Amino acid sequence: MKIVVTGSTGFVGRHLIPELLNEGHQLLELTRNLTTSEKLYGSSTQKHHLNGDQEDLRIALNSFQPEVVIHLASFLTSADDYGSMMKLIDANIVFFCNLLDALKEAGLRLFINTGTFAEYFKGDGVLMPAYLYAATKTASRSLLDYYSNVYGFRKTTVIPYTIYGGKDSQRKIIDIIYDSIGGVAPVDLSPGEQVLDFIHIRDVVEFYKTLIQQEAAVPDNSVFHLGTGKGVTIKQLAAEIEASTGKKININWGGKSYRPSDVMYAVADTKTANDVLKWSSQVSMSQGVKFFLEDK
Repeated sequence: MKIVVTGSTGFVGRHLIPELLNEGHQLLELTRNLTTSEKLYGSSTQKHHLNGDQEDLRIALNSFQPEVVIHLASFLTSADDYGSMMKLIDANIVFFCNLLDALKEAGLRLFINTGTFAEYFKGDGVLMPAYLYAATKTASRSLLDYYSNVYGFRKTTVIPYTIYGGKDSQRKIIDIIYDSIGGVAPVDLSPGEQVLDFIHIRDVVEFYKTLIQQEAAVPDNSVFHLGTGKGVTIKQLAAEIEASTGKKININWGGKSYRPSDVMYAVADTKTANDVLKWSSQVSMSQGVKFFLEDK
């Protein structure tokens, strides 16, 4: 299958692309960082440098004629200052529209969008963005609806929950907890009672592979909540790390207050993934922590 991937050098992209290549798919990366792409994938993918030239982007996509687009690229921050606002709009709205505009005549069958669990502040399945970042993701769905309806391709949105594991340049909460082991001073964190759905990157990759394999069966305008369906508090995650390492973490729980926008409950409703794709996560929390430690 011919697949376009944005965000190819990001955390999910650098784990997913090798697997898609192994399955024989032809990939076109849309990237701002050709140097990183070359280091990661060499000549195994086709590449288009995003340099702001809309006509170049249109020509590249029309030439490639993708069947599926996997849109992973975004700017992510919990801040809402003016500088962050402009970056969020540029990456998550303006580039998103540029991409959809350039796909008008490319013969696309399915656009796989990526949202965030922070679009559901209360964890009840009702859209209520917790951050400006999440609001741009929610807004982008309406833009996708327009282009999909007018230009005749199907769309689906994947909502990843709390991804962990593998190699990443950005520290996640699991890294902060692990790095506290052996620390001289305790690390200040919130009370740690947030209930989150921790899904290992191996499961995330398997989900996207399944989605591609069953592309023809993906309903238009569907939403897949990508998680395990099981909630774990941050404190419980910390206890799992202690049990797996046999070492004590050094965390000052409550050293920081919860932020007003902290999502206190975010557990995936996996029914659509189970029913439509017959997919469910396979990596338990204890297994995932062991994989995480092996990668350290």
